[in-house]
Amino acid sequence: MYIIWEDRKLVGIGFNIEERFGMKDIIIIGAGGFGRETVQLIDDINSNILQWNLLGFVDDKKEIQGKEINGYQVLGGIDFLNYYEEDVYIVSAIANCRTKKNIIEKLNNKNIRFANLIHPSAVVARDLKLGFDIIIQSNCVLTTNIRIGNHVGISPQCGLGHDCYIGDYCTLFWNVNIGGQVVVEEGCLLGTKTTIIQERRVGSWSIVGSNANIIRDIQDNCTAVGNPAEVIKFHNT
Repeated sequence: MYIIWEDRKLVGIGFNIEERFGMKDIIIIGAGGFGRETVQLIDDINSNILQWNLLGFVDDKKEIQGKEINGYQVLGGIDFLNYYEEDVYIVSAIANCRTKKNIIEKLNNKNIRFANLIHPSAVVARDLKLGFDIIIQSNCVLTTNIRIGNHVGISPQCGLGHDCYIGDYCTLFWNVNIGGQVVVEEGCLLGTKTTIIQERRVGSWSIVGSNANIIRDIQDNCTAVGNPAEVIKFHNT
């Protein structure tokens, strides 16, 4: 796999010759709002460079299994993936961080591989270091020397400053802005329009409410809201 650049802007992801002969099958985990947004993301990627053959969703909600959502079938629950016999890519489009981790830990099929999906409009530095199972939606800007772990979802119009770190299983909602050298630990959920000033840390498995302004470190396993953000409760681990 290789990244395609044009005028310092990411315009697509290309694949080596052995990967070019056919589109790659992909299944989205989660048929909720984030999953449906990921359908649009895949469509936008394919309109730029044809890559993905979307087979449908998997979702453990039995009432929607077998139904069609946004033009694609809900193929079954997570067990569908564990018994799938063909090679397939998957991406986890689940906003709730703990739910996402619990689902990922159920997977045990060697035929599945995790995809990284980056919207063609995203502006990302050449030295961006990504894990796997990453979603980066439209109009995001990620500057230099950023590291992102595994199973991370970044919604549209987010900005990540230099040298920041986003841990595994994190979710960033719309318009999150993160300053330079910020550390967001594993499993954090950052609400819409969260702002974090430079050199701050958000502790693991914490939730930050919409419009919060983080000017000091946030502890592990808590909920913080407000401007400036204050901890209002702690969670059981």
